[in-house]
Amino acid sequence: MIGMSRSIKLGQFVLCLFALPFLLGGLLAISQAIGLTHADNGKMPFWLLLTFGLVFSGVGFGLIFAVLYGGRYAQRQQRLQAEHPAEPWLWRADWAQGRCNSTTRTSAITGWVFAIFWNALSMPIAFLVFPQALKQNSAGAYICLIFPVAGVFLLIRAIRQTMALAEFGNTYFEMSSVPGVVGRELNGQIQARFPHSPDHGVHLRLSCVHRVQTGSSNTQSTTENILWRDEADLASGQLCPGPNGTTIPVHFGIPLDAQATEKRSPRDEFVWVLEALADVPGVDYHDIFEVPVFRTQQTPTQAQAERFAAPAPAQPVTRPDVVTIEVRQTAEGTEFYFPAARNKSFAASATAFLLLFGSVAFFLIHHAPILFPLAFGLFALFLLYITIQLWFGTTRVVMGSGGVTVQTGLLGGGKVRRIALSEIASISDRITSQQGGATGVPYYDVELTLRDGKKLTLGRSVRDKHETEWLVAEMQRLAGCKP
Repeated sequence: MIGMSRSIKLGQFVLCLFALPFLLGGLLAISQAIGLTHADNGKMPFWLLLTFGLVFSGVGFGLIFAVLYGGRYAQRQQRLQAEHPAEPWLWRADWAQGRCNSTTRTSAITGWVFAIFWNALSMPIAFLVFPQALKQNSAGAYICLIFPVAGVFLLIRAIRQTMALAEFGNTYFEMSSVPGVVGRELNGQIQARFPHSPDHGVHLRLSCVHRVQTGSSNTQSTTENILWRDEADLASGQLCPGPNGTTIPVHFGIPLDAQATEKRSPRDEFVWVLEALADVPGVDYHDIFEVPVFRTQQTPTQAQAERFAAPAPAQPVTRPDVVTIEVRQTAEGTEFYFPAARNKSFAASATAFLLLFGSVAFFLIHHAPILFPLAFGLFALFLLYITIQLWFGTTRVVMGSGGVTVQTGLLGGGKVRRIALSEIASISDRITSQQGGATGVPYYDVELTLRDGKKLTLGRSVRDKHETEWLVAEMQRLAGCKP
């Protein structure tokens, strides 16, 4: 512990030394800018120096603050981990109190900091560069406008997050018991404030997400893959008064094979995210909570879980009101037809990325070594395959008394494969692609598992979870498989 404290202090000292030139350089630029207010040098040098000074001094102050706060936070985390080595849900202050704070306040603060920093850099540069580039009839005159326009959108986003915070208050998820247990249930209540009643109710989503950071410094990126998700709809009558105004009840079952909350490293972790959404006048309600889900002594074994679930009869999955997969009776049996272009927004996004990477590859052919256009070109070919499948790919599944017939191809064509019902071990679904990050839209594939362990995809990219569960239940029933 003493050695770790010394290493932390040494790291703090080094980072403070790194931040010092930013701070001193920024303060010097600000003092020179103030001096220019009494000179006849014009406004452009004044604003340029002032912007430089504010940005660099802000970076210096921010780094020093982060070092000091981060050091105290690291020491506090070390103490909590030493006191509760087998109870990681007690390492976070809000979890230890039995609640999960909303990310709205943090997102609003982060949004404002990023928007101010972005605009402080982009606006003066565009102000200086745009008139000169415009006089020269350069295309760069319009390219440089992309950055201040992006800054405007960042400001609008920060304003909307602030309006949501003011509208719904400091919301939190109050857990019935801490933590949520794998193989059991996640229960509790979201405490929020609704100035306007959510007449259409509240939509809840619970997701298990694998979050990975790659790269470093300015090339760092975060990837969030949704591993599992469950959803529930609450009518407005299911909401009740609460200490902040409105209480939203939460009840989700957590599967026994689910991945628990785990921080493998600062750049690789598994998190559970609870979302609440509602359409209300003005700013729509959208709250996000990171909840603790762990394996504990209360996690049942496989045998215990089967005995626990056996007495309760399974509820039939009802047909959704809106379906994208065509299900009809034919002379051969029940046909499930997955039509082309059923996810137009997903296909349009893939097309946009295809055009972007394809254009970059074409441009680099004449302006960069062959390795760069080759890399972008190969990725563009991969996107081309995905785009073709999304726009034109179809699957036809017919389940009758004799077996299952599967035909996958483009626009209703493709090779036909027939499987006897006796060869089928199970039919299930899994998330294979998504739009966005942890709060994005997952897409499900329906998979058939044979008794020899081989898998066959019966349908791809179904967006709605309810529809996916209904399709799986119908196919299981027709194939005589157990859920």
